[in-house]
Amino acid sequence: MTNEEMGAHRMERICLYVAVLAAGSAFAMLFTGEGVAFNASSLVNIGGGGAFVPMFGAALAALIVGSAGRFRFVLLFPAAISYTLLAVYGFPPLTFSGWRALIDQIGGDLFVAANTMYAQPVPYDVSPGLLVILMPMVMVIVAFATSATLYERTPIISVATLGLTIGVLSTISFEDGAGPFFFVFVLAALALLLFSGAAGESGNLLRPGLFVATMVAVAVLLVPKAPFSDATVSSGEIDWTRIGTGGTSRLDVQADVGDYLTAGRDAELFRVSSTEQLRWRGGTLDRFDGVRWTNTTRGDEEVGEAVEAGVPTRPVVQSFQILDAETDLIFGGYKISDVSSDVPDASENSDGSWTSGSRFTEGDFYRVLSEVPQPTTEQLQGAGTEYPSEVGERFLQLPDTTPGVVGETADEIRANYDTSTPYDTARAIEQYLTTDGGFVYNLDVSYRRADWAIEEFLGDGREGFCTQFATSMALILRDMDIPSRVVYGSTPGDEVDENVYEVTGANMHTWVEVYFPGVGWYPMDPTPGFAMPETMQANAPSPASQATPEQLTPENPALQGESDFDEQETLEAPEEEEDAAASGASDEGTPAWPLLVLAAGVLVAVPPAAKRMLLSRGRPEDFYRDLSGRLRDSLPPGNGATLADSPSLTVNERMALLAGECGLDEKPFTEFARSYSDHLYGPEGEASRRHISRSHRRGVKEFGKLPLWRRVLGAVNPASLLARLGRSVSSGWSRLVKEGSLRTRRLLRR
Repeated sequence: MTNEEMGAHRMERICLYVAVLAAGSAFAMLFTGEGVAFNASSLVNIGGGGAFVPMFGAALAALIVGSAGRFRFVLLFPAAISYTLLAVYGFPPLTFSGWRALIDQIGGDLFVAANTMYAQPVPYDVSPGLLVILMPMVMVIVAFATSATLYERTPIISVATLGLTIGVLSTISFEDGAGPFFFVFVLAALALLLFSGAAGESGNLLRPGLFVATMVAVAVLLVPKAPFSDATVSSGEIDWTRIGTGGTSRLDVQADVGDYLTAGRDAELFRVSSTEQLRWRGGTLDRFDGVRWTNTTRGDEEVGEAVEAGVPTRPVVQSFQILDAETDLIFGGYKISDVSSDVPDASENSDGSWTSGSRFTEGDFYRVLSEVPQPTTEQLQGAGTEYPSEVGERFLQLPDTTPGVVGETADEIRANYDTSTPYDTARAIEQYLTTDGGFVYNLDVSYRRADWAIEEFLGDGREGFCTQFATSMALILRDMDIPSRVVYGSTPGDEVDENVYEVTGANMHTWVEVYFPGVGWYPMDPTPGFAMPETMQANAPSPASQATPEQLTPENPALQGESDFDEQETLEAPEEEEDAAASGASDEGTPAWPLLVLAAGVLVAVPPAAKRMLLSRGRPEDFYRDLSGRLRDSLPPGNGATLADSPSLTVNERMALLAGECGLDEKPFTEFARSYSDHLYGPEGEASRRHISRSHRRGVKEFGKLPLWRRVLGAVNPASLLARLGRSVSSGWSRLVKEGSLRTRRLLRR
């Protein structure tokens, strides 16, 4: 090998390492910078609690394993398990009881991670279970990509694998944080393909390298903007609209309501028997990280009095029947003061919400007593600004990434409205969003970047549904130093009988609660076409809504006129169980066919592309595997294909058998077999290689006489690739066992 070739090989390896480290580290974009407490000796804790250091370490460990020669795939899975445990949980225990406790902890962490991935959108807070799931994935991808270049001599497969990985990550995170990783990867990938062309055994790959690199870059950049992206890559993956519907609906305060208002709007959730129309409140959200709201209230900590002693209240009793839903939330009018004794382990939270010790499922009943606060306008206007310290610390929080449009909107409201008291300010913001600001309710809005959604909504977009309106009001209030929080619950629902309301997915809703010293938390709704029920604002009504018909929304069935539901029995007693027709998600959700077509296309394209890449190396064994693989894969499953896989066959016997099973002239294939056998057992030279290449072309020409469907089957059928992979793994394992046995014998002899 010349010095130039050695230098090209060295640069090829360096570029490969940079590319795989960039792709592996890119998994960190799925996480925020915050996380739970980790073991002091864990790599996550040493790295400052973020995900970048452990993900970079996983990529580095897999790079080393992928460079370990014939033992690379044998070592991969033990290395992935060992690294993951060390990175997440620190040094392993030394006792059996310690290992048992660790296994129990891992099981619990995986359960929590599964719930997180189901109910919450990307990005996630760093947690042990999520890292246990993702780090082995990183190591498998990196080890495969490393091996493809170093040992299979197919850098194009490495680039395609890593490019697809970064493309998927940037798509589900809507490119948030993908830029640096993608930039480093593209530069390294281009250089890798160029140097592999200089060092390759099959000639210059400069042109195909540039072509594939360009295609990968274009695909990664354009996938989120493709015509079918709205149908296949829903903004709901991390945006306002994910909650998880379909089948039994799961109601959770951490989730938003967008999916219920679209795909799940017909899902029947619960029925309520109540003498008063109220908002059925499930819980609150107090912390905004720039992407989503979360609930951070715990136990009985102080978060401000729900209803101060001097505020009159109105008692209202409600009976709830759960339909096609699961939840541990106890819904009810604000503020619930008591829950029926048949609810197991019912407990009140510091934000005034209630939860059950076990999940409610279809057919469950419970009753609640609510004391609905009735403050007067005078009480609210005279509340002042002397907020308790715990209220100011929690409910004035704004993320560092809060867009400037929030402050600009606050300045606009100060300039054009009466903001002399916090109450007047809150009503001004409510009026600006509902009627004066030109905002329109629209369920079809799609904010492609969750971290830009507020900027777009308050800027030029001015379209959205209840989550955008409630979020905007809460942030503007906080910018104007008024404590606020977002409420998760539902509107009253359809009145299906006297004082009986049925709540469906279309009724799920979010609104805002504002804190007023001496009064407590008071509800307001900034969504156009909505108004708080009269009972909830009897002594302090909001200004009359001036919403246009276009702003009215089917999210509130009361705005649609007569109910379409037939009369049903009231919920007089828990013993009277009814058969509710649970509809689940509607058929009008996001179409899945573009994603299925794309997935099918990828599955069909991968085998022929892989075969072509393996053949491009131009080695004699590559010609043999290509020709025998074409014949093998064009055979339908049966005895002929099975016999051809037998390791006892010689090259000549295998080629003759396959040609005969395909009904082709055996002569071109037996000639190739003789050329390849001469190469294996005779002196190697350029003449021998050229003869093999010519024999291969004659065999391919004869193969072209097969019917088209057989040739297509031979191209897309992955059987020969899978068999080849199986032989490689089996051979590697056998060598490892054999060498281990030899070392053991040597040790015993000593």
